[in-house]
Amino acid sequence: MKFFEGKNALVVGGSGGIGSVLSLFLAEQGARLVVHGGHSSEKFSALMEKITTHSPDSVACVQHFCAERFSELESSDVARYARECDVLCVCHGPFVQKSLDNTSLADWQNLALFDYALPGFLVSSALPNMIEKKWGRILLFGGTGTERRSVYQTNAAYAGAKSALNVLVHSVAARYASLGITCNAVLPGFTQTEYTSSPELLAEKMPGKTMLSPETVASAAMDLLKNPCLNGVLLPVDQGWSPA
Repeated sequence: MKFFEGKNALVVGGSGGIGSVLSLFLAEQGARLVVHGGHSSEKFSALMEKITTHSPDSVACVQHFCAERFSELESSDVARYARECDVLCVCHGPFVQKSLDNTSLADWQNLALFDYALPGFLVSSALPNMIEKKWGRILLFGGTGTERRSVYQTNAAYAGAKSALNVLVHSVAARYASLGITCNAVLPGFTQTEYTSSPELLAEKMPGKTMLSPETVASAAMDLLKNPCLNGVLLPVDQGWSPA
């Protein structure tokens, strides 16, 4: 029997990058998937075709998140699927690299909403079903080094929102472990995806002088999802990266 056979999984931000690989890995392990994507594209369709070969009941969920409509999230399809899922993975989240003196109100709002309030709300939505079943897996994605750093020169607003996920992870882990629910976070280093700009520069910053593959990060994420003894973990997958 496959590990996630009979489980409902929601992957928010699963149409590309690390999220798309994680979605495929979950399908290969038997999960019935809802894959959220920000847009409809040939690439997303191709991904869903691969996923449904392993999990025929899986579906795509296209939902455009924007600050002006955030109040509508509670009644959205994404929220409905969150309330029904056994496995919740939130890979979605905007990145902003600006000094604080150049960070706008819109930047602050978007980062607070989509890097912290969105995963927080989805966790709150998923927990009642998991509590009832006495089983659940929650996986969030933090920022590079946010488990140990508090000073950022060019992305403090982003890192602050991602650091807040540490509190969420530890709080869920402590409160709901006795009910068979785990909550962990992966903190990836610089990863080569279709969204990556300046890959040569980023590779040079990594200890191994190479960027991570999405498969490497997604594989580590699967380990966190499978092992019930891993709970409240903030897992850096970054080759031991340091800004120094």
